[in-house]
Order: sequence, then C-alpha cells, then structure tokens
Amino acid sequence: MDPKLLDLLHTWVEKSGRALELRVARTLRTAGNASVQQSFTYLDEVTGMVRESDALARFRWTSLNDVPCDLTVAIECKSRSDKPWVAFYDRQIASASNLDKWVVYAHGPFVGITEPLDELWLGEPPFSDVQVATHVVEALSNDSRNRANDSVRQVLSCAASVKTKFLKNLSPNRPALVLLAAVVTAAPLVTCTLDASEKVLMTQVDQIQVWGNNADGTRARVFVLNESVLPAFASGLRDRAIAAGHATDS
Repeated sequence: MDPKLLDLLHTWVEKSGRALELRVARTLRTAGNASVQQSFTYLDEVTGMVRESDALARFRWTSLNDVPCDLTVAIECKSRSDKPWVAFYDRQIASASNLDKWVVYAHGPFVGITEPLDELWLGEPPFSDVQVATHVVEALSNDSRNRANDSVRQVLSCAASVKTKFLKNLSPNRPALVLLAAVVTAAPLVTCTLDASEKVLMTQVDQIQVWGNNADGTRARVFVLNESVLPAFASGLRDRAIAAGHATDS
C-alpha cells in the first residue's frame, strides 16, 4: 500500500474515534477480564430510532444455585480532545448508602441475588462515595451544542434499552442484571466548584461522576473517564464480580 495512503488511514482511524473504541474494548478484556460486545445497535426508547453504541462490557459471576449474573456496563467513546469537559458541583457531597445510587437493577421475582451486593461493593472501587457533578459542559465551543451532556444522555439511553431488552427475555437461568453507564473521553476533564469565599476553583482530573436524566425523569450516575484510568476502572469491576462469586461460594 502507498505509505502516504497508509498514513492517511492511520489519521482517519484516530480522528474517527475507532482507534479509541478498539483500545477501550481491549482494556476491558485484559484489565477487567470482561466479555465485550463492540459496535452494537439498540433502540432509543425516546426517539424510537435504532442507534449504534460503542461497547457493552459484561463482568460475570455465579450466584445462588449456580445461576450466572452480570455486572454490565454500557460505554460510549468520545475521541475529540480539543475541547475540555467541565463538571460543575454544588456545595453538597453526595452520600450513597446503597448501590442503587450507582447502578440500575433489572431482575424478576428472585431473592438473594442482588441483596448482598451493598455490603460487598459499597466503598470499593468504583463504588466509593465521591462527589457527583450536577452537570457537565463541553467548554470553549463556538456552537450551542453540548457534546459532553449529549454523551451522558446517549449512554443512558443505551443503558435503558439494554435493561428493557433484558427484562423482555428474562428467564430463571439469568435472573439478574446490574447495569452501569460510562463515557470514555479523550477530552481533558476539569472540575469547577466554589470555595468558602465564593471563588471559582478549577482542577484537572482523570475521572468524574455526573448526574444524568433517564427518560422517565429519574436521575442516574454516569462515570466519565479518561483512557488513562480505564484499566483501574475495569479491574475494580472485575474485583467486584469476583467478590460476589466468592460470597456465594462461602
């Protein structure tokens, strides 16, 4: 192949975001030992349109009566890096006393599947009690589109579709799904808050959590990560699945 054409293709793969999607999927598999489905379609429950999402990662464990369960993460990848994403916070620190502040449960009339998870997972990565941004904005943009918030809405739409599909196909052989939403972005992440004297404080970080709105109006947390911290995020989810399986064994 012509070297110039090959260089153009390399540039195209990076700018298109497909290189980031490939790296994210590989990291989830290697660092998290997850089963990863790439580039899959889902039905947007708000618009009724079929859309494409980037990755669906499943961290599995065996629960009671040798029944397999899934900790599933819907992931959107955003490769644009020229505009920072700024996360805004109010003065209150989020306090989460149970996992449903982080995750969405989907299950049938089964008991003993997800009940132990609060004790096993709360306080452990990535379910540590951290401050949650009220919203996130793509900064320094020349247009009115907020791509950061669009990404949050998109991944929550995907997660809602995954839950609906799971419940429609619910069976005793797979009775429970624990669902998360995450965005992996190449954009710099910056937190914005006020100090005691009302001065604006801005800090660059590698990850945030932000509130997003589900279609039914309820709030949900979305993990927003730079690629550099994805291995730790994936290994944390792997460890939570392992802990759930070990608890069942005991």
